[in-house]
Amino acid sequence: MKTYMVEVGLPFSPPQEFFALIPAQRAMVVDLLMKRKFLSYTLAADRSKVWIVMVAESEEDARLLLQKQPMDRYFRYSFTELMFHDMAGALFPSVSLN
Repeated sequence: MKTYMVEVGLPFSPPQEFFALIPAQRAMVVDLLMKRKFLSYTLAADRSKVWIVMVAESEEDARLLLQKQPMDRYFRYSFTELMFHDMAGALFPSVSLN
């Protein structure tokens, strides 16, 4: 598996339909995070871009997965293959005192 940083360009002035798709988009993102297909999903404060770190066999497979998103028709993608992706909290399991 390869890891990709995907920069997603969002529309400057989206139509009302775009906003109606937010709940379905969020549900899919949560599902992909739980399945570890997405390792992170980040929205810029100005709402102009989303950054996704994801795993896939190839860029083509990554594109095919991203095309299933409810908001895909509004997104513009740019892919960068990563050598590695470290995250705080991902290196050690959390400790529970219960």
